[in-house]
Amino acid sequence: MIRLAVTLVLLVIAVPAYAHSWYSERRDPIYNQTSCCGGTDCAPLPPHAIQITPEGLRVTLTVEEARVINPVRRYGFDRLITFDRIQVSEDGQAHICLMAHDLEGDPREGYYCVFLPPNG
Repeated sequence: MIRLAVTLVLLVIAVPAYAHSWYSERRDPIYNQTSCCGGTDCAPLPPHAIQITPEGLRVTLTVEEARVINPVRRYGFDRLITFDRIQVSEDGQAHICLMAHDLEGDPREGYYCVFLPPNG
């Protein structure tokens, strides 16, 4: 019984580490400055938060939803993300890596990276 409990704990710890490792290995295809993830600022997007348009992907998050992705985020998020900034997701889900703040004049517009499934 103890062996099973230890195995389950290790699995729970290993899954988030893997998820963040693939984020960390990626960079924004346009603003190739930093890795996509600092360890706590990326997560899957809720399906209701995304809408594919002819111009790109519209992502709309309340402040509460944004804080689930990046716990220190102070604002909601509502952006049209152009297709040239979207990368292929490694797990078949849509993901975003959010900045804590929307920095005035920063062309990255409050996010580091966005990922969609290959057919998303």
